[in-house]
Amino acid sequence: MKNLLYLLTTLIFVSSCVTPSSNENQENESTQEEVVDLTAEENAVKKVMKTYKETLESLDVTESYALFTEDSQVLEQGKIEGTYRDYIANHIGPELGHFESFTFSEYEISVVLDMPYAFTTESYIYNIVLKEDSRKVERKATATSILKKIDDEWKIIKTHSSSRAVK
Repeated sequence: MKNLLYLLTTLIFVSSCVTPSSNENQENESTQEEVVDLTAEENAVKKVMKTYKETLESLDVTESYALFTEDSQVLEQGKIEGTYRDYIANHIGPELGHFESFTFSEYEISVVLDMPYAFTTESYIYNIVLKEDSRKVERKATATSILKKIDDEWKIIKTHSSSRAVK
C-alpha cells in the first residue's frame, strides 16, 4: 500500500511538471494574439491627418475637435499652445477669420506604427490669402504628430509644427 501511494504521488507530481508541446504553446499564443492590418492602420492614420488638413483649408474647424484627445498638446513655432481647444480658441481659430483662403501643396506624409501609437512626419507648403488686402503668405512647413488608437479610433495626442518663408 505504501508503495502504491508513493507511485501515485510520483505520477501526479511528474504529470504536473510536464509542459505542453511547442505546438500547443503556439496554438494558445496564436489564439490570443490580435492580427493587425498595418496597411489599414497606416491608411486610417493618414485619413485623420488629411481630415485635419482639410478642415483647416475649409476655414471651419468645427469638425476637427473629434480628431484630437481632450488633453492633446499643440506646439507651434517654439511655443506650447496648450490643448487643441486652447489652440483653436487662442491662436489658429481667430487667424482663420482673417483668411480668404488657406491651402496646402506639395504635401507629403510618412507614418511609423508602434501599436497603439502612430508617429507622423508631414512636409508641405501652405498658402494663405488674407481677406483684408488679398496679400499672399507662402511658407514651407513641417509637422510631427503622435496619435494613439483609442476605442478603435486614431486620435492626435500631440502635434508640433514649424515653418519658414519659401526661398
